Amino acid sequence: MKTFLKILSLGKEYKYWMLLAGFLSFLTVGSGIGLMMTSSYLIAKAALLTPIYQLQVAIVGVRFFGISRGVFRYLERLISHNLTFRLLQKLRVWFFSSLIPVVPSKTIDLTSGDLLNRAIEDIENIEHIFVRVISPPFVFLASAILMFLLLLLFGLNYAVIFLVMYLFSAVSVPALTYFLSKKLGEEIIRLRTKLKELAVDGVQGISEIIFYGEKARWNSDFNSIHEKLVTAEKRMKNIQALHESLTGFAMNITVAVLLFTAIPDVENGILEGVYLAVITIGIMASFEAVVSIPQAFQYLSLTTKSGDKLFSIIDKQQEHSKADKKTQIDNYNLKFENVSFSYDNFREALSNISFEIKKGEKTAIVGESGAGKSTLVNLVTKLWNAEKGKITIGTTEYSDFNETKLREIISVVPQKVHLFTGTIKDNLLIAKPDATDEELSTAIRKAGLEEFINNLPERLNTNIGELGKKLSGGESKRLTIARAFLKDYEIIIFDEALSHVDSLTESLILDSVKSIPRSKTLLFITHKLNRMEMFDKILVIRNGRLIETGTHKELLEQNTFYKRLFEKQNNK
Repeated sequence: MKTFLKILSLGKEYKYWMLLAGFLSFLTVGSGIGLMMTSSYLIAKAALLTPIYQLQVAIVGVRFFGISRGVFRYLERLISHNLTFRLLQKLRVWFFSSLIPVVPSKTIDLTSGDLLNRAIEDIENIEHIFVRVISPPFVFLASAILMFLLLLLFGLNYAVIFLVMYLFSAVSVPALTYFLSKKLGEEIIRLRTKLKELAVDGVQGISEIIFYGEKARWNSDFNSIHEKLVTAEKRMKNIQALHESLTGFAMNITVAVLLFTAIPDVENGILEGVYLAVITIGIMASFEAVVSIPQAFQYLSLTTKSGDKLFSIIDKQQEHSKADKKTQIDNYNLKFENVSFSYDNFREALSNISFEIKKGEKTAIVGESGAGKSTLVNLVTKLWNAEKGKITIGTTEYSDFNETKLREIISVVPQKVHLFTGTIKDNLLIAKPDATDEELSTAIRKAGLEEFINNLPERLNTNIGELGKKLSGGESKRLTIARAFLKDYEIIIFDEALSHVDSLTESLILDSVKSIPRSKTLLFITHKLNRMEMFDKILVIRNGRLIETGTHKELLEQNTFYKRLFEKQNNK
């Protein structure tokens, strides 16, 4: 119920459209009932050779309900489909907006396949709740009231018998359907997720699968899961066929009970025989509203399960994000005071870290792999929140920033480069969509890409392929550096920018770092101790602790851990 109410809250701005779609659906069913009852009356009366003038009202009724049913059905479909697409748009924007703060922070453990499944299947399942779960019960209740009032014109006993049988049919059959499909719906969602995970992993790792001779095993695993999914979906279709059959059976039972009650009244002259056909056909037409009830229960199971999966991410996002309390920043000095952080609440990745980096300083944060350098970057960028201690920019605490505000201050060259399919220009404009040609040229020059791009046939409009596969590792790295320069924020962070590049690219990157003006604050995270003399300050981290601070010269003059790292890397 909690999940159900959360899903409902997502569509509350469309509540009047939902009511309109539901009302039009009721009018469609009501027109169908009117059409069937008036036409059966017309046929029965005509069979008794009734004069044509006595049938004029019935003829008009048949024409009216025949036309109105088509009109109402068209309008209902128009409104409901428009509503569905609007909801789908909102749900996808809502979901992706919620992913932005939490996916980079790794506070959720999801594979690409699982995310793909949630972004497509689960969102579409939630979308069904408004049209296929909420609307049918209301249409059913309105149709039950309408038919009750119509049968009341012929006799209270007919109306009561119909209502009891109608409600019983709409409760017992759906309850059985829900019971049979609940676990099956969860199984289908699980198998679809697993299949997408396997497919995405297979596509991304196709080279490794072939090189290591795992193609046959991968195919076997994929086919096995696919067969299970097909079997589960067949069972779901069988359940759907079963509830349709049971609904038809319930309709026939209702008609039989009404006939059993009405025939003696016809024989005794209490009820005109013509109306026997009217009552029978009207009841059959009213069961159109019952058919969608079991399906609503099926979708309810799928929807709530999908909602649970999506809200498991959204709830983390809400925990992760706080509103801005202060937007004015007096200065851009970055300060850590006794900051600690752990991934598992057991072993600290950072322990009691304290330092201050003043505006305009170039600071290197160095240490061996696993020392905690990247963890520190994630705290600075607020991908994670410090568990103990305090982080401030100027006099403003990080708890007073949300992620959006903070990322208007800090630009990052990440350790893992990701380029998008498109041109060089497309990838640069991600950092600043309204950048001028002059700004693009300046960022490219600072990143050392000017000569490379000028030698390309299409220059900035050169397509770099999927994930930038047409570029070398060094060129990809420098393109991300150009992005950071284009952003032109107050604090620039380089996270292991020298990893996996050749010596020439490394030198070009360091030249770019050296050229950063004094108006910007720089944090350079690295395990490679090359040209360290360019930095105003070096912070040395080991096993999650800040063990040494100083300039390159000061640290070499002392018998420090930094000195041993430097000598080891430079074979001294």
